[in-house]
Amino acid sequence: MSKLHELFSNPAIESFGKALQIAIRKNDDYTSLIELDYAEKEEDFVIALKKFLRRLDSGARRYERETGKPAYKPDEKDLDEVVKLSQEYGVRIVCAALMSHALVKSQRGEQQE
Repeated sequence: MSKLHELFSNPAIESFGKALQIAIRKNDDYTSLIELDYAEKEEDFVIALKKFLRRLDSGARRYERETGKPAYKPDEKDLDEVVKLSQEYGVRIVCAALMSHALVKSQRGEQQE
């Protein structure tokens, strides 16, 4: 198995990609997509992640208030893993993987909340 395949199929990458997909589709959060695209250094990446998570949390709270259903959010373990992967593979490659997951249609064709 290739190293890139291992990165793209990593559960933390998939989790954050799903969260980014929801943020884009449900909350029109293209800002997070752009900030991740421009992140080149680890410092830029963690700042972009922080801003994305803050916006995601705001949208999730609004969704939960309006629907009474729990919103999807990645967990702390996923966050730690994504940061670790950025140190292992590089920020640009990890950002590309996150954005790729966010921009593809779900294989199962499921509606994501």
